[in-house]
Amino acid sequence: MGENRRLGRAILAPVGAAALSGLVIGGLARLLMRGVALAVDQSTGLSLVGTVGILVAFVVLALPAAVTATARPAIMHAGRWVTAALTGLMAARTGLSDAKIIVLADDDQLTPITVLVVAFAAIVVAHGQLAQHLTRRFRALPEAPAEALRTPDVRPV
Repeated sequence: MGENRRLGRAILAPVGAAALSGLVIGGLARLLMRGVALAVDQSTGLSLVGTVGILVAFVVLALPAAVTATARPAIMHAGRWVTAALTGLMAARTGLSDAKIIVLADDDQLTPITVLVVAFAAIVVAHGQLAQHLTRRFRALPEAPAEALRTPDVRPV
């Protein structure tokens, strides 16, 4: 029984950490995307489908870091770099689709755009680190006592 709990924790911790870090970093990315659109005086509408797609992508991209969080240091760092590289590639690809708008931006728009691009780079790097941190925290949570998992006896005394 204890072996099943450890196996469950080993599987659920990275999945939960990837989900949580993907939602947090994906939400921040979506806000930064909106900020870039505002900075270049473009339409700032947020579609539900687009937002959900971004959040799901960030959850999936967090999996390499989350799964390798408790591995040997070299594997752990590789997992974090894979997440950063894939997230960065996705962000750069999305950003290059807006390159024409950014190149044609006025001089007064360049400072906010630059700040937003640097913030985007920071969350790309933080994505893997957050996933690994959350995985280690979730794995370290204390187990619930067996009495708490049993259904209460509803028979009258």
